[in-house]
Amino acid sequence: MEYRNEKHRVVFSEAIKRLNQKDQALMAALYLLTAEHKLWTRIRRFVERDEIQFDGFKPKDSTESGYTLLCAAKDLYLGTKRLTVSDLADPELIPPKTFTLICNAMAIKRLGLGAIHFKEEI
Repeated sequence: MEYRNEKHRVVFSEAIKRLNQKDQALMAALYLLTAEHKLWTRIRRFVERDEIQFDGFKPKDSTESGYTLLCAAKDLYLGTKRLTVSDLADPELIPPKTFTLICNAMAIKRLGLGAIHFKEEI
């Protein structure tokens, strides 16, 4: 699974169009932040000029999945340590679909967008 669903693929592709796609940490974080519509609609205004301004964002009424995706995005982008290896290994804490998204984001940070076979649409 490369994206959560088709909507995730479309929203992610649109979100990164005018950003530095070589910034692997930025791409990894955006991959996670665009995976949940509610999270993305609230945080997208904090993405500007190839940066995510996490400091100004307050996750109100977030779902468990959204909060987990937000924490993982911060960890990959800022180098924080909100999620532990034990957290990632616990399927009750992080469901398999969310775990897969986090693993894909880690691959993006390490290898770039090619890790998810991203192709820019013409």
